Amino acid sequence: MKEQKGNVLAVRLVGSVEESVNFETLIGTPGPELHVNCKEVPRINSIGVKAWIKYFSGLQQAGVKLRLLECSTAIVEQINLISNFNCGAAVESIYVPFSCGSCRGEFIALFKVEDLKKIGMNIPELSCPKCAGKAAFDDIPEEYFGFLSR
Repeated sequence: MKEQKGNVLAVRLVGSVEESVNFETLIGTPGPELHVNCKEVPRINSIGVKAWIKYFSGLQQAGVKLRLLECSTAIVEQINLISNFNCGAAVESIYVPFSCGSCRGEFIALFKVEDLKKIGMNIPELSCPKCAGKAAFDDIPEEYFGFLSR
């Protein structure tokens, strides 16, 4: 999905980022600002990472203002593993994994990065959407939120 709103091109990436991805074809040449919604990116492999960095680094060098929104856990993992993965983009919001102590269910919840910084990455327990039991953050804070301290 692509939508032009004034100077901002908003795109939503859907599906795995792998060998077949061609960002030039998918997104093209945006104007001064590009917002990329990554909610529906379940997976990214090494070739996808290379294509991502090549495309978005080129935009960064061209002066395009980049924003990453609703980053899936797969995207957060890459941002943490590869120091230049976000290519200068502002990471606005990320999905955070939770696990329910009652029903053992797992789910993700969306958090704004600025809110995470305000609460010092001390993630509150949430109610499980399946059983309403208490669900806790399901990762290692120093690793999952590592990119926020860079």
